[in-house]
Parts: sequence; structure tokens; C-alpha cells
Amino acid sequence: MITLRVDADRVVAELRKRQADNLARAVVYYHSKLLEVLNTPNTGQRVTSRTRRTPSGRRASSTIYPNPSKPGEAPRKRTGWLQRNVVYALDRQALTGTVGCTVNAKYGLYLELGTRTMAPRPWLLATLKRYTPQLQNLLRGGTA
Repeated sequence: MITLRVDADRVVAELRKRQADNLARAVVYYHSKLLEVLNTPNTGQRVTSRTRRTPSGRRASSTIYPNPSKPGEAPRKRTGWLQRNVVYALDRQALTGTVGCTVNAKYGLYLELGTRTMAPRPWLLATLKRYTPQLQNLLRGGTA
């Protein structure tokens, strides 16, 4: 006669650990893809003013950004503020992960959804839709 003993608590703990690891891999992957999407530069040209002067008497200058993003494409990087404020959080106990931008860069929401005067520049959900198959594969324990 064969006796089979199963330590169910250990099996459940190991499964939860694997699920948490897979979730962490998927969240970090999505975060890195968001940073890639927001890394398209919009190089500016420094222009010196003919009439404006600084308090020290020098000619004032400003930056012109000639290549803004078009409606429907991800926003282009000017200062990198939005990119630096994209963060993620993991809760291994609850098996949840969150990716988004901080309150400091809430204009990322306006870029994503658009306003009355500006068409949307989707970056958050568009990236999620684009990489959903890879994220699902990571959640199953596969590779991207």
C-alpha cells in the first residue's frame, strides 16, 4: 500500500510565491515599456531674443520645440518630468500591482485623455493594449 502525504499549506505558499513573482515580473515589464514609450525626445532649439533682456543685461533666450507629438501618438519628452514620475507598486500579499504617474505629474492624465482644446496623446492604456499578450505570458510564468 502506498501512502501519499501532501503538505497543503506548503504547496499553497509556494503557489502564492510563484504568482507574486510572476506578477512582479509583469508589473516591472509594463513599467519599463511605459518608460520606453515616454522616451521619444522632442529636441528643442535655443532661440535668443532680439529685444528681451535679462536683469543682468544679456539677451534673453527661450526654447522652441518644433516637433510636438501628433494627436493619437504618445507624448514626446521635453523635460522628462512625466517619465520620472511614472511609478509602480506591488502588494505581494494581496497579489496586486499598480503602475501609473504620481500626483506631481497629473498632467499625464490630461495627455492620456485629452482636454476640450487638445486631442489625446495616449500612452498609458495604449502601451497596455500593445503589450497585453506579453504581460499575460509573464503572469503565466513564461517569458516576454
